[in-house]
Amino acid sequence: MTRVVGIVSGKGGVGKTTIAANMGASLAWDYGNNVVAIDANTTSSNLGLNLGAYRFPVTLNDVLSGKADVTDAIYAHPSGLKIIPSSTFNEDISVDPAKIKDVIGYLKEYVDFILLDCPPTLSDEATSMIKAIDEAVIVTNPEWAALLEAKRTIDYLKKNKKDIIGVIINKADLEPEEVVKVKKALNVPILGMVPSDDAVTRSVDKRVPFIHVYGRTRPSRAFKKIMEEVTGQSFPNRGIIERIIGWFD
Repeated sequence: MTRVVGIVSGKGGVGKTTIAANMGASLAWDYGNNVVAIDANTTSSNLGLNLGAYRFPVTLNDVLSGKADVTDAIYAHPSGLKIIPSSTFNEDISVDPAKIKDVIGYLKEYVDFILLDCPPTLSDEATSMIKAIDEAVIVTNPEWAALLEAKRTIDYLKKNKKDIIGVIINKADLEPEEVVKVKKALNVPILGMVPSDDAVTRSVDKRVPFIHVYGRTRPSRAFKKIMEEVTGQSFPNRGIIERIIGWFD
């Protein structure tokens, strides 16, 4: 059965799109799934940029406005991930986000995973995208402003009866007791923590997933553990050297 997972955050700037790009690439390349990642932020598109491209002939905006079929807006990434980008042009932002359900309904027949890189905050666009998903991964930073917005988003997800896979604490180097405090504050599972590292910044600059290009760095090793939590499966080809290193992180 197709899993429809929203990557959500209550606050912008927490690295949500970077997480979505790496999760999609890993599900496709490492786990061999048929995956479509949708840039569900139709007013401020960034997913395509994180994966190496900025402008696309046909976008989700065209599909939602009825100008194109969804098959015309699907693009292939070298990892095997398929992408449906949103437009980067201001004149294309007037679309009905609620129609994303039609897009998902069509794709469900053909893929294993549908990832939605949802807009931050709880705007009308964001809530329309959240209503279309079945499960959610919340991305936050450890700062209290981000955590407060993450909590608001979690409450909204629960109110709308969405399954919460858990929280990824991004750009963080927390002590174990601090992670416990975050878990208690948010009252949902913590999938893992991606530490601050230049490898992530370099991967964003190069527009490539850090999990593959910088595979033995701390962020990559942490993210592989997160992928195990998301999929319920051991990370493929995670060698004994990486596992031993991970014991001492």
